[in-house]
Amino acid sequence: MKSRQRLSHLFVIGMVLGLGGCAAYGEYYEPRPAVRVPPGHMPPPGSCRVWFPNRPPGQQPPPGPCHQLQHQIPPGGTLIHG
Repeated sequence: MKSRQRLSHLFVIGMVLGLGGCAAYGEYYEPRPAVRVPPGHMPPPGSCRVWFPNRPPGQQPPPGPCHQLQHQIPPGGTLIHG
């Protein structure tokens, strides 16, 4: 019986340590430099736009719904809220 109890304790400890590692590394914050968007290219209120700092304003993707765009930000892009 002690063997089964010890195995149970080891399992619980393993789960706590394993899940604790996931929580610690689950989110990573990388600061981004300030992005300047010309006033005429800001998305309308309630919309968002993915903005690429190295592209001219006329070559930026169009505005769209924030709930869709927040999951489609490619590397180098920044989500701008209107």
